[in-house]
Amino acid sequence: MSGECHISSLVVHSRSDRVQAIIEGIRSLEGAEVHGGADTGKLIVTLETDTEGQVVERINTIQLLDGVLAATLVFHHFEPVQERE
Repeated sequence: MSGECHISSLVVHSRSDRVQAIIEGIRSLEGAEVHGGADTGKLIVTLETDTEGQVVERINTIQLLDGVLAATLVFHHFEPVQERE
């Protein structure tokens, strides 16, 4: 059986008074990590998902967080993954 592995990165621009709440909201999403930018309100985020649809879903969820001004996809890569028998 085979699947896919999708790796994406985003820059999430946020209101300075909502940064911590936004970070918590992002971290609550499966496969999402925040790697920095809290001091400037421009968060560096990576997503690791199984499908392209999940990438879109996570970006939409992030965009709807209170205080998010923009969530911009910077990089997306996917490749097939072979499961071990």
